[in-house]
Amino acid sequence: MAEVGRPRSYTDEQIEEIKGKLFEYINSENIPIIAEFAYKNEIPRNTLYDYPEFSTLVRRCIDKKESQLEKLGLDGDVNTSMAIFSLKQLGWRDKQDLNMSTDKPLSIAIEVVETDEDK
Repeated sequence: MAEVGRPRSYTDEQIEEIKGKLFEYINSENIPIIAEFAYKNEIPRNTLYDYPEFSTLVRRCIDKKESQLEKLGLDGDVNTSMAIFSLKQLGWRDKQDLNMSTDKPLSIAIEVVETDEDK
């Protein structure tokens, strides 16, 4: 049976080598970034997402980045705006909780003022 999809660009040996480098990178960086790893290793970033062999390590990298940004952001050890920006790229979002229900009836005061034009 023929393989379906795009032909693979990397051999099994190359994939194992990239996996080893990615594992080492994740463990050595305080805040690992997929794009940085891809750039430093001259690998198209999409390759890391396209090959299922990398999926566990990519998830590990993202999880470490997320946890480090949250922890360092809470401690004030990273720029807050950049931490927020990066976390939003990972799926975080701002949520405003508006509670429109109330136990008291809503009352609105309207003041009617008569002007000279009304006379």
